[in-house]
Amino acid sequence: MNLIVILFISFFGMCLIGVPIAFSLVLAAFFTAIMIGLDPVVMIQQMYIMLDSYTLLAVPLFLMVGYVMETGEITQRLVDFAKSLVGHIRGGFGHVNIVAEMVLSGISGSATADAAALGGIMIPAMVKEGYPPAVAASINAAAATNGPIIPPSIMMIVYGAYANLSIAVLFIGGAVPGVILGVALMVYVYIYAKRHNLPKAERMCTLKEFWHSFKKAFLALMATVIIFAGIIGGFFTATEAGMVATLYCLFISAFVYKMVNVKRLIYILEGTLESMAAPLMCVAAAGAFGYVMAYLKVPSYVLKLAGPIAGSHFGVLFFITVLYLILGTFMDATPAIIIFMSVVQSLANSAGLNPYHVGVLICCVLCFGFITPPYGLTLLLSSGIAKVSTSEVIYHSRWIFFVMLLVTLVLIFFPEVILFLPRLLVPGAMGV
Repeated sequence: MNLIVILFISFFGMCLIGVPIAFSLVLAAFFTAIMIGLDPVVMIQQMYIMLDSYTLLAVPLFLMVGYVMETGEITQRLVDFAKSLVGHIRGGFGHVNIVAEMVLSGISGSATADAAALGGIMIPAMVKEGYPPAVAASINAAAATNGPIIPPSIMMIVYGAYANLSIAVLFIGGAVPGVILGVALMVYVYIYAKRHNLPKAERMCTLKEFWHSFKKAFLALMATVIIFAGIIGGFFTATEAGMVATLYCLFISAFVYKMVNVKRLIYILEGTLESMAAPLMCVAAAGAFGYVMAYLKVPSYVLKLAGPIAGSHFGVLFFITVLYLILGTFMDATPAIIIFMSVVQSLANSAGLNPYHVGVLICCVLCFGFITPPYGLTLLLSSGIAKVSTSEVIYHSRWIFFVMLLVTLVLIFFPEVILFLPRLLVPGAMGV
């Protein structure tokens, strides 16, 4: 028990003094392993084993899609299309930000990539429309959390790879929750705009204007259709979908929109390599940390701690939700998923929960961590773009926190919100 305390205190202690999450995991794991007497070579092998996954190749591929969209004019076309759909509603660009994010989420699968791609366009537009900079930043940060919920999702790829679940089913299960979250955020924006008397567009766009924006965005929108239809139809796996999406977006950006040249391609490749380093390092580090946890029988201790609620349907769901709300606040989603995978699976099995309901719920809850300090990546990114203090953005996000908690409760009490679409589209999937 003392070694378990040392493992976690050393990890959280290093996090508090500013050591990156991946290094904190590795150092805490190796320090504890040495105290136990484990061979360090075994730890290195565990790190390698965690990365030796074909499925994980999808992570850099979808990250690359995000960079292609950022540099290839795809994002701007999607924003213009979203504006033609919802720009006339009171709160205009706030709604455009959310809808554009929902469309963008269907291509990139990364919250931080989407927050960066849209933030530079939408935050200044919202400020010009009358939103305080901190409010504009809070809306952009919250809208970006849809990135890992609406398919494709890098987070769900990691979860499916290590939970041995169908990534296609997880993707489909995330579609409806993502739409519900987007609509809920639009309701919040509308109420805010109404209360603060933000201007309303004088008219809706004409059919001709809508058709023009749709034609401009058509090829970009087809990326979502290709990914979704390809995975559901069984034409390719999630990893192959990432490759198809990357090649498709590169092709239309370079040869149709003519916005990607050799210089920009080098920028895309450099950005992808830098962005993939953090999540994949976290995966490797989580392998070492998880191995030490398993050796010290941490999952069995947690199960004993959860003894009173083990077997209780809603008790286990609330326990898992609270656990990942806390974890998402302090650490990256990837190690949070991997490290506690065995604990979650044991609890879910004891309560007879559907593994896909649990998986999508966990991914949705972890998205909360993107807008909560100290690890709120989209919060920090949006604050930087808006050039306002993080604390100010947090203050203006208080009702957004409530909205996201409300959506989470819906997912807990109504599992069919997650499961009905997979049952409809892939009825033969195991466990659905």
